[in-house]
Amino acid sequence: MARDNKRLSQPATRKGNTQTVKEDNRLFARILIPVDGSKFSLKAVRLARRLAEIQGSELLLLHVLDVEVIEQLCRLSNKSNDEVRADMEGSARAFLEDMSLEVSRQNIPVSMVLKEGTPHEVVLDEAVRWGADLIVMGKLGKRGVSRILLGSVAERVIEFANLPVLLAIA
Repeated sequence: MARDNKRLSQPATRKGNTQTVKEDNRLFARILIPVDGSKFSLKAVRLARRLAEIQGSELLLLHVLDVEVIEQLCRLSNKSNDEVRADMEGSARAFLEDMSLEVSRQNIPVSMVLKEGTPHEVVLDEAVRWGADLIVMGKLGKRGVSRILLGSVAERVIEFANLPVLLAIA
């Protein structure tokens, strides 16, 4: 489904509780959290962490390097595609590590994945690949013409997901 969906890293070693999450009667055993480094995704991580504490869930933090954003930044800057990608990847890894540390302090099993592609497509593909029961993500509030013309990753995920999506609205 995702075009240009190049895997940049394998899921990181789990932090926190290393027990395997058992398939049982939990409503949400596996929660996928797409993050982008914004305050909205931070809110989503904190909401998912609270759910994981209650449900005994395993979390997967996913950051997608948007191929269109990389191309646009290359055109606007004097940097090469590789330089822009490296800058974005460094920021993404730092945010993933920070969020993973915050979650693992609560002894919640957490993994991280960094991929490149079209964000909503990668999120949906990763949800299926990993077997997520729930997607928790932030939503940037848009109004008027910008909402109609631009849409958002969250709106596209909701439209095409075959599993529940919970939005953390800032």
